[in-house]
Parts: sequence; structure tokens; C-alpha cells
Amino acid sequence: MSGRKGSEAMRPTSLLRNIWPKVPLGSFLLKALPLLIPLLAVEHYVGQRFLIGGDDQVDRCLPDKRIYLIDTYNKDIWRGDLIAFRAERMKPYFKDGQVIVKIAAGVTGDHVQVDSHQTRINGAVIIEGLPLAEKLRKPPSTFKRDETIPTAAYWVTGLTPKSFDSRYWGYVYDHQVIGRAYAIF
Repeated sequence: MSGRKGSEAMRPTSLLRNIWPKVPLGSFLLKALPLLIPLLAVEHYVGQRFLIGGDDQVDRCLPDKRIYLIDTYNKDIWRGDLIAFRAERMKPYFKDGQVIVKIAAGVTGDHVQVDSHQTRINGAVIIEGLPLAEKLRKPPSTFKRDETIPTAAYWVTGLTPKSFDSRYWGYVYDHQVIGRAYAIF
């Protein structure tokens, strides 16, 4: 009995040797290299071009989305696109350099009007009120604007009234832009 169990235990190993015979490493690398080089090149390109980011905030400014694909090679942002950028002047909510995704509601040359009741871009209401003014300990009049978006700048916003966006800290400039973002889910 003990001899039978021993031979049964050996069987899977001997089967694997017959299926995958030992190949010298040099021979394997010569065969694998033509496939490995293009595969590594594609992986490098994709890894350099795309980032994946997640929003773990409880109160998200883009409430239906949590995960974003950011194309760092596409910085051609149009009105209505999702834009990924590095935070500047966004304290106390975000530290400088943190990656943020918002909607580019306005682009260079658009007319922005902000008052305590609403924010308009080119006359169209894009978001209501200034609900964070009190939390920031500033009167709503501090945020009043009636101006044209300067060259190489974007006006960004979220979809919820509590979005900490351009109403409170101003423009996102070209040097902050990481790339165009796409909501995955």
C-alpha cells in the first residue's frame, strides 16, 4: 500500500515534465525576446500616458463617479470636459499638489459672473450660491466677480452646491493641468 501512494504522488510531477520539458534559459530568452520587447514598450507607453485616480471623499463634487482615467498626453481641454489638475490655493480643503478632477465650465475668453446667488458663464447659470463662504469665514461679497477668463486658464466646478471650486479660489492655469479625465465609474 505505501508503495502505491508514493507512485501516485509522483505522477503529477512526471506529467508536468512531459508537458513542459526543461529548456535552457538562453534558448527561452531568445524565443521570448521578440514578444517581450514590444510588450514592455506598450506597457511603458501606457504607464507613462495614463493615470488612474479615485475620489474617496464622502461629499463628492461629481457625485456619481469615483474612479477616473487621466490621459496625461491630452491637455486639449474644452468647455464641459473633465480636467485633472494639481491643486494650488485650495486650502483648507486640499493641499497644494493634490490631484483634483472637476468640470472645465469655462475656458479662455469666456465671461464669468459670480454673486451670492449664482455663478454664470457666458450668461448661463452653472451653479447656485456660495454655500462654503460661511465655512471659509468670508462674506459672500468677497467672491463676487465679473470678468473674462484670462489666457491659459480654466474655470472649474463640480455638480453639487458644496463643490469647492473656482467660485472660491479662482482659475486653474495651464501649468497645473495634468490632462483630460474620463469618469470610469
